[in-house]
Amino acid sequence: MTKVFLTGATGYIGGEVLYQLLNSKDHQFEVSALVRSQAKADLLVKKTDGKVTPILGSLDDLEVIKSAVFDADIVINTANVDHVPSAQILSESLLLKKTPTILIHTSGTSVVGDDLSAVKGPTDEVYSDISSIAKINSLPDEQPHRPVDKIILDIQDQNPNVKVAVVCPSTIFGLSNGYDKINSVQIPDLIRYSIKNKQAFSVYSGAYIWSHIDIKDLGDLYYLILDSFLQKKNIPSGKEGYYFGSYTLENETVKAEPSEIEHTWRQVSQKIADVLLSRGLIPTSEVVDLTPEEIVKLSGDNFAPYYWGSNSRTRGDNGKKIGFAPKYTTLQRFWDSIEIDLDHILKA
Repeated sequence: MTKVFLTGATGYIGGEVLYQLLNSKDHQFEVSALVRSQAKADLLVKKTDGKVTPILGSLDDLEVIKSAVFDADIVINTANVDHVPSAQILSESLLLKKTPTILIHTSGTSVVGDDLSAVKGPTDEVYSDISSIAKINSLPDEQPHRPVDKIILDIQDQNPNVKVAVVCPSTIFGLSNGYDKINSVQIPDLIRYSIKNKQAFSVYSGAYIWSHIDIKDLGDLYYLILDSFLQKKNIPSGKEGYYFGSYTLENETVKAEPSEIEHTWRQVSQKIADVLLSRGLIPTSEVVDLTPEEIVKLSGDNFAPYYWGSNSRTRGDNGKKIGFAPKYTTLQRFWDSIEIDLDHILKA
């Protein structure tokens, strides 16, 4: 049986990946998952009917991670994508491996996001994980996620026994099939802080474009990459193995406005405003422009303005190249997910 070591199994992305592993019709996986508490371990065992072996520890427990990596045929990292020490121990451990091993690491498309600015607007720059790969691989360390990405992307060059892919999701929407946290951060937090603010808001004008992907499609992409590696298909890997969790369009003419596989954050804020007003949760459907400083004060999160104040337009051409066929690409599904997120927040 193929041994998998998974981080972030009780999280949003990790839970969907775990669901894919446990419900595979093609492979049998023996899954071990890093969990931070006995309560989380018990929950995971219960909800998976004992199909997962918990390993107690955090990303700071480097020896625990090292041991788990040595024991695994596959390592899938969906936990904190900016945690440099755990990325370093992943690298150090994998560089010592003599047996074939697969690493699938999670990043995020903030890595190609632009700076916050009161005077900028939407961009017409779109990144492809094929045609833009040289630019992606030379992004400065100041970009979000880039310090960890660099560590991970170097592994395969140094040890050919290890096949590496980096999955880089755009805005993820929808509820996952996971076992604990089943909703995202980017849009749900915008909903939460809009309620707290008693008015929906955007970062400055909010006229910034992001790509998006349904969580279930994203789970399919992880599984497709893993299955392709296991079948020893010649798919992009290492520094070429960057997979944007984004959709693609045929014969696209790029403009400085969102396509049917993208959104602006102003549009999302307006949809949130309309939904919250209809539920009696805020008194107005007007969206207010806030500065990054005001948003940090409101949220307590220094990174929050970057969630909704940058442009990040990406195309998952590598996924398409290896056969990714997403099922949930319609804009209507994206917009409907906002009300679903609100329902989940209110239940919680």
